[in-house]
Amino acid sequence: MRTRTKTAAVAALTALTGTALTGTALGASPPRAEPYCNYIDDSARPVIRERPPHTQTPGAVPQVQCLINTYSNQAGPLTVDGILGPTTRAAIRSVQRCNQVSEPAGILVGPSTWEVLYSPIPGCARPL
Repeated sequence: MRTRTKTAAVAALTALTGTALTGTALGASPPRAEPYCNYIDDSARPVIRERPPHTQTPGAVPQVQCLINTYSNQAGPLTVDGILGPTTRAAIRSVQRCNQVSEPAGILVGPSTWEVLYSPIPGCARPL
């Protein structure tokens, strides 16, 4: 009987407010929806080299492009096409400069760059 009462109360509140309860405190802003980059697994951090072959991991370059578009305020929007052209290279370097990271010679995207692509420092991140 209690479950039926709770369900009815939630349904009534939803009808009155036009929104469903999502587990957030009343009056709190709902989480902002954002695109999700899923060209490769989030735990995959393949090295992308300056010169061909750039990467042996399919989806790595589109993942970088998507992450720059989603989280960085330094560049973009990039076309998510998997092409490591001059615009994508410039965007990667801009992200690296802003976040004060560099990679060893010959590597365009390595562990340090992957880290800031997913979690840029506050001054380099797109505002939420």
